[in-house]
Amino acid sequence: MFNAEQVKGFILHPESVVCNTALRYFADSFLYEGDTALMPLLIERLKQAKKNEIIHLFHGYRFPQTEETVRELVSLCQSPSIDMNTKFHLGNMLHNCDPGLLSPYEELIAQDALWNKRVQQKRDLANMDNQELVDAFELFIEQSIGKYVDEFDMVFGDEIVNELSRRKCIEPDAVLQKLEAYNPDDLSYETPYFVQLAGAMKLEAAIPFLCDFMGADDDWLPEKAGEALVHIGTTSVVTTLTDRYFANDREFFRLYASDVFGKIKLPVSEEALLTLLPQEQYLTYATKLANGLCELGSSKGLPLVQTIVDGDYYQSYMNLTQSVYAYCVISNTPHPSLSQWKKELDKEEARLARREAELYRKPVTTGFMRDPKPYTNPNKVGRNDPCPCGSGKKHKKCCGA
Repeated sequence: MFNAEQVKGFILHPESVVCNTALRYFADSFLYEGDTALMPLLIERLKQAKKNEIIHLFHGYRFPQTEETVRELVSLCQSPSIDMNTKFHLGNMLHNCDPGLLSPYEELIAQDALWNKRVQQKRDLANMDNQELVDAFELFIEQSIGKYVDEFDMVFGDEIVNELSRRKCIEPDAVLQKLEAYNPDDLSYETPYFVQLAGAMKLEAAIPFLCDFMGADDDWLPEKAGEALVHIGTTSVVTTLTDRYFANDREFFRLYASDVFGKIKLPVSEEALLTLLPQEQYLTYATKLANGLCELGSSKGLPLVQTIVDGDYYQSYMNLTQSVYAYCVISNTPHPSLSQWKKELDKEEARLARREAELYRKPVTTGFMRDPKPYTNPNKVGRNDPCPCGSGKKHKKCCGA
């Protein structure tokens, strides 16, 4: 299996598929927490990037920063040689930065409305006493009732959860009571945010509830539950999820559960995947389990992964070739198909680079950075509405997925 120090150096790898795999190793597993060595590596790799190379900078949004990395990010955002899409991602890193590192940039922050808002929100939360913070959380939940996720400030909700978790000003029993009281007809986002809080607080007592939520008929809760389980990241998470994997008969439980194992970097996760994958008959879920073995760096799992890669699997859903190729490079595993895989991946990267260049041809200026605005469909489809494609399925289980 991989270890964090082994993977860290591959952030600088010249092939973007390997670099992106290394970044995801830390981002998806919350292993970035407290590690200030990651952001300098990401910045250095960005400086080395070739024209039109796709580096998944979004993985670094939450990487911890220092005065030096903030200075580097600001400099890159102001550089005329940096493209607008890259500046957008760098800006998000700055928005997530600890306000204590930003005092030299007050004038610059004032020029960017969103950055200024994020900094002020964090400062306001830090200045609240515990009861004021809990009240702010309750008000935020109340104001989210009945809204789409793009109609309220999700990032602010994340910041409240982070501050609540840091201070531990909501008792674990109170969090568990909220999870136990889950009502699928509730139109607020109370349960998903308490799920997130349970993960941030690493509440092992919440594991049974979180596993249950993985099968919820909801477009947000199963994903949040999976993230919370990864954040807790203990042996108990893996063993509980393994015991329930085939026993839970909810339609989409395994769709979300199959993603969790590879993100918890423990030997028990490898054991679980090696046990579950040969029994999984549904190819989509088997592909996700195989990807988990690659994420862990499992040498024992390579033959199982190879069987799926060589077969007729749903490649447009997940490109498992990327996963196994990056595994072989990081683990220094020779493989007769490496050169062929590299040709395929280089071809796909070139196609995606052309597509991305088309999408971001016309940036819009906001503040000191330019923000490429994605197209937003003005015709909203409800969370549980029939999919407009006519499939008869709910939108969240069809095109909305």
